[in-house]
Amino acid sequence: LGKGPSKRHEIFYFGGSTLGALRFDDFKFQFYQQPYGWPGEKVTTDMPGIVNLRQDPFERTPSIRGENLNHLGGGYMNDFYAREFWRFVLVQQEVARLAETAVGYPPMQAPASFNLEAVKRQVDEMLKAHEGQ
Repeated sequence: LGKGPSKRHEIFYFGGSTLGALRFDDFKFQFYQQPYGWPGEKVTTDMPGIVNLRQDPFERTPSIRGENLNHLGGGYMNDFYAREFWRFVLVQQEVARLAETAVGYPPMQAPASFNLEAVKRQVDEMLKAHEGQ
């Protein structure tokens, strides 16, 4: 254990039952952002973000987090995406392989909701179901 390089090339990051990111070798592909950290809101974007973690280990490159790219290297990001966009084919293959495993190992159930409106709606539905009895 712990001898030699790992045979794993991918790590999947989930937020509840939603795939949030995929790390594939040196690259991380983010499917949504959390600009205010773990307890903050999740921001869905129109395309995944891509970061080379060897070049940018602290993930500070202004890609899709909403920074003004004109002053923070937007030209570099356009060039970077043009060079690295082919990697999304690998992402599709890895996500498809992950989806195939859901047949043998079903994913976790949706997390509990602590929304009072949802709880009230559920109680009302249960009361209506028992009215006819």
